[in-house]
Amino acid sequence: MIDRGYRSIRVLFFLFIPVFFSACSGLFFFPEKKLVLTPSVAKLKYSSVPVTTADGLQLDGWLLAGAPPVKGTIVYLHGNAQNISYHLAAVHWLPEEHYNVYLYDYRGFGESQGEPTIESSIVDYADVMATLENVLPKEQQKYIVFGQSLGGAFAIAAVAKYQHEFPIDLLVVDSAFSGFRRIAKEKLKSFWLTRPIRSLLGLTITNEPDLLQEVALISPTPIIFIQGIEDKIVPLHHSENLFKAAKQPKELWLEPDAGHTQSLLHKELRDRFVEALDYYTQHRYK
Repeated sequence: MIDRGYRSIRVLFFLFIPVFFSACSGLFFFPEKKLVLTPSVAKLKYSSVPVTTADGLQLDGWLLAGAPPVKGTIVYLHGNAQNISYHLAAVHWLPEEHYNVYLYDYRGFGESQGEPTIESSIVDYADVMATLENVLPKEQQKYIVFGQSLGGAFAIAAVAKYQHEFPIDLLVVDSAFSGFRRIAKEKLKSFWLTRPIRSLLGLTITNEPDLLQEVALISPTPIIFIQGIEDKIVPLHHSENLFKAAKQPKELWLEPDAGHTQSLLHKELRDRFVEALDYYTQHRYK
């Protein structure tokens, strides 16, 4: 009976492998089409600002209007699930602090066309920034890029790639992992069925761009890393490693009582966040 049970487990195990391999390309994306909230329902002043990508697709985006006088514009890159209607809660409070907020959906999320990939999510950033430069008054083109979770990883890669074409005043990275393959292998290790072959399965996950290399290229643009110490989704060492790899100027903010992307729920950190926005938009490094 022991041998028969063991053979059954082996059969299930090897049946599972091809299924997992076929899903690896979508491991980082969990889009949802339905919008559950709009800025108008949330009583926010906004305009719809779609982005046309280089290959002719349209991305959905909302530009939340900052209270006058507008000090700058925050470009927000959200996490790996749902769509901008769910992530509106993360940034709804910023327009009152005199900052525009532009949040948009990656390909395949919400009302954005196409299918998401890591590469497209990075290169589409250039089309986003070009669109904003055509829409915004010159005095509002003081940019802060703010990425959370997967959006933080995309923000690092995109800013490193396009910083000379589209200079920004500050990059804020909240709860991001330090590498696509690194985080995938950690998650594979946590699941008993994939633990024995995590190294093999990890090879199916891209290691490009290498975020620890990319983050070092962003200087002299300032970077603030934010991390909840109680984060069980992206462990603390990812932010610590990103911070270590980055060059000055840089800051690491750790919130003791926060989990994944929860740090800015705390008023004290929100106040500190706004102070940093005000400072860096007034003290350009480029």
